[in-house]
Order: sequence, then structure tokens, then C-alpha cells
Amino acid sequence: MARFLACSDIHNDVIAVRQLRAREANDYDAVIVAGDIGSERPDEVFDILRSFECPVLYVFGNWDRRLERNRNFGADCHRLHLTPFSIGGLSLVGESIDGIDPDWEASLAAAAADRALACQAHLAEERAKLRTIIAAQAPERTIVVSHYRLTKTKTFLPGVPLFLFGHIHRFEDVTYRGQRFVNVSALDKKVMVSRKGERVKPGGYRYLNDGSYVVISHSEHAGFTVEPRRFDPDFSGWERIDGIFHSSATEVE
Repeated sequence: MARFLACSDIHNDVIAVRQLRAREANDYDAVIVAGDIGSERPDEVFDILRSFECPVLYVFGNWDRRLERNRNFGADCHRLHLTPFSIGGLSLVGESIDGIDPDWEASLAAAAADRALACQAHLAEERAKLRTIIAAQAPERTIVVSHYRLTKTKTFLPGVPLFLFGHIHRFEDVTYRGQRFVNVSALDKKVMVSRKGERVKPGGYRYLNDGSYVVISHSEHAGFTVEPRRFDPDFSGWERIDGIFHSSATEVE
């Protein structure tokens, strides 16, 4: 049996990571982060995640553009980009593309006249590398982690049973053509609120974090099971304010 704690879209929200840590015990074989850690407070984020006393496996997302690609966040932290990591008889490997790696940025700079063509060429090259890596292992025992949901996987990554991703900020668990795609949800999901019956004054905006994450278990008998878990804050006494977010808003304690 292997157990994984998986999340995505932290967005520099260290408080959300602390909330996650307070909710979960040291009961996992690995913590998985499917990108959007945030470029402002990554050391604090990884300090907290390392306290689970298991490997922390991650890929970068669009919020991580300013992070150094080879930055060392600690001996137990491993970037999965085209680099497999084995746990409990499973292999986890990742992909970080679309402006999140130096080769991509260099290819766009060299082909400014036709960025679309450069994007397609780089994508094809990265996908070919990923396919080669997975084919050399046991695809049926591989988990692929990315920030964006991968497409056409039945063609270029046949046999892979589970794909983890984020970016869309909601939980999804969909099986398509025999492959399972799980959006591990956004740990940072700020919901603007105001006190019921009160008019919001300038500078008085507040928010509650309705973040979520997933717990993934694997056994030879049952295969993969996925359990979504939410912070599920108490909205009693508060009115949701949909469609806006003020960066100056403070979190409800």
C-alpha cells in the first residue's frame, strides 16, 4: 500500500499550507505538488511540506516562472520534470512546460517571428522525451504529474493509468479511454466575503479560504483510490461576494 497527499495551486499562500499541515498526520509516502507553488515564498512552503517526513515531489506551474529550475529546496524535495522517482513499486514522473522551463523560453526567443510554431516544436520534443522515459519503465505502474492536464495521452503515453494535474482550481476525477485524470484541486481558493447585513466599506474586504486537496492510495488489489478533502470553512455569518477579488483583502481568522 502506498499513500500520497497531493495538492496544487498554492499561490504563495503559506497560511493555507500551514492549515494543510495541521489537518494531516505524518502518514504518507510522499507529498505531491502539481505546480503553482508561487515565486515569492517557496522556502517557507517547502519547509512546512518537508515536516511530513517523506519525499516532496513537485512540478512547476505558471506561478513559478521566477523560480530557479535547479534550486535546492532540501534533500527530500525532488522536481519531477522528466525525472522519475520510485515509491512503493510505483514510478512518478512529471512535466513542466509552457514558459516554465529555460528551453521553452529560449525556443521562443529564437523564433519570435513564429511563436506558435516554436511552441508546437518544443511541446513535441518534450512529449517525446517523456514518452521515452516512461516506455523504459513500466507504464502501467507510472503516475504522471503536470500542472496543465495533458491531452492525447492514449497516443503518446499509452498504458499510464493515472495523471495528476492542477490549474483549473476544482476537483475532478475522470476516466477517459481507460486512463484516469485527477485534478488535485487548489490549496489556495480565496472566496471574498462580507458580514451578513453589513455594507462593505472601502478597504474592509475579507476572504475565507475554501481550498482543497486529495489523498491517493494504491494497492495491488484495489488499484488507485482518490479521496478529495476540503478545508470547508464556516460561512455562517458571511455573504459570498462572487466575481471579484481585492488583493488588499484580509483572511477571516
